[in-house]
Amino acid sequence: MTIAILIIYLITLIFIAITSNKRVNNFSDFFVAGKKGSYFAITGSLLATILGGSAVIGSIDAGKTMGWASSWFMLSASVGLLALIPFTSKISKTGRFTLPELLEDIYNTQTKNIASAIIPLAWLGVVAAQIIAAAKILQSFTGTTYETGVIISGLVFVFYTVAGGQISILKTDSIQAVLIVAGLFTIAAFVFTGNKPIPLQSALSFPFNYNFKPIDLVVLLITYGTTFTVGPDMFSRIFCARNQQVARKAIVTTAIILIPVAFAIGYLSIVPTSSHGAHIINISMELLPAWLSPLVVIALLSAVLSSADTTLLSASIIVTDIFEKNNFNAKSLIKTRVVIIAIGFASIAIAFFFDSIIEMLLVALTVYSGAFTIPIIIGLAGLKCKANYISFAIVTGGLIALSGKLISFTNANINSNLLIVASFFISSLIVTFGALKYKKEQTHNLK
Repeated sequence: MTIAILIIYLITLIFIAITSNKRVNNFSDFFVAGKKGSYFAITGSLLATILGGSAVIGSIDAGKTMGWASSWFMLSASVGLLALIPFTSKISKTGRFTLPELLEDIYNTQTKNIASAIIPLAWLGVVAAQIIAAAKILQSFTGTTYETGVIISGLVFVFYTVAGGQISILKTDSIQAVLIVAGLFTIAAFVFTGNKPIPLQSALSFPFNYNFKPIDLVVLLITYGTTFTVGPDMFSRIFCARNQQVARKAIVTTAIILIPVAFAIGYLSIVPTSSHGAHIINISMELLPAWLSPLVVIALLSAVLSSADTTLLSASIIVTDIFEKNNFNAKSLIKTRVVIIAIGFASIAIAFFFDSIIEMLLVALTVYSGAFTIPIIIGLAGLKCKANYISFAIVTGGLIALSGKLISFTNANINSNLLIVASFFISSLIVTFGALKYKKEQTHNLK
């Protein structure tokens, strides 16, 4: 039964993508859905993108060591979204398709080129994390091998993205958001009211415990939470919105919904299971009635697909613009589809060699946040800075943050968290010097 419902679900998504393809008349429709996104569509797309398979499965898996503190993943996302609100108007008015284009408007072409090189590379890890999550879902519920799951899931979401672009993404994300949230709360409710209900208390308490200290929250906020303030996927939802009012309301609504979702994730993370592998899948197979399996599978795959297609499309448009140089035309649509296939297959290849969802996700997001958080916030706030200093801050911050995250995976006697925090501090210093240099030159010119 589960496999039959799964096949029907995937066929339905493919059908929606194919029918959406008929509405793609130009590159604007494919890139930003013609900037006609409604409040409901943007809210659903934001929620579905944030609650990606890697985020849901990965954060619940992290609960094995973090316990209730795993709630901070989605709470950090909520904080990051609320921090985006003051910049919504400026982002919405640009008429751009990608974050690097926005950086070019704020700074210069060099900054855009650096962003266009770094973001797709970082987002390869995010896309790969979704494929890993989907493969583990298929492996657990259908009996396929992990490798087969990687191939099937990768091919499905690549086709889905190539066919419908942003129009199909917005159309299906709202449905998928409902499925994800309903699935999470249904699982939590059945566990809490089941034959062996799990008590709310845990040695790994909230907000902090011996495995999650205040410094860990600081690192999570600046490496994970900030990606929802300055992330290209969040910006792409604003670019798709009908107007800035729609975008702002959608952001607030999404941030509010994420709060109860965060604690549902925290509760599920403390549920003990006897199996290895993805924790939420173990919970579903060990503690839920068999008839709920289809809902769990569809909810989890919805999380994966809704985040994978948005991330893949964002990265692909950025890569396409490297060749188009802001001169998008009819052929840009074909080029973008080719890039989608290339990035999709590269992500599939990565998923074959790595199978840790949360590690893959956090490496990618740490690099991105260390590189871009300070420069983007400074630019959107309207503060002036020398563009070459901004470029230096992006490269330096990204490399230091990456070093810190990679060290955290080794046994080296180095505080990797402090190194990651230092990447933001050093990036801020570089930007400050650039701002002072800009001010000095402006004063000199006035004289």
